[in-house]
Amino acid sequence: MEEFNWDLFESDQREFDERMHRAAFENTYLILTGKATYESMLEKQSMQKGSIDQYVNTSVLFNPMSDEYSPKFPHLHNEIDRNELIDSMIEYYTETEEYEKCAELVKLKKKLC
Repeated sequence: MEEFNWDLFESDQREFDERMHRAAFENTYLILTGKATYESMLEKQSMQKGSIDQYVNTSVLFNPMSDEYSPKFPHLHNEIDRNELIDSMIEYYTETEEYEKCAELVKLKKKLC
């Protein structure tokens, strides 16, 4: 009987986690900057063939199912402190050296305050 390869399993899990983490930041960025809506992302994913795993590509850093969620202004609902959310995104994009995104988020933060 063949032994289960835990290293391969853990490697796959890390890759999945990293993909989900990246997707959450990217999708939240697109929504906050008005370049996409959560609904449009879900619609795009649902039209593609594949397993439920494809929906990891629609992960976000806030709860779109919250009663306070507004598709027009998702960053204004009360469940998450908007400054904290934007600060963490700026930190993430600084680490990944995506400075254009940082600049847009800084402008957004100033506009909201």
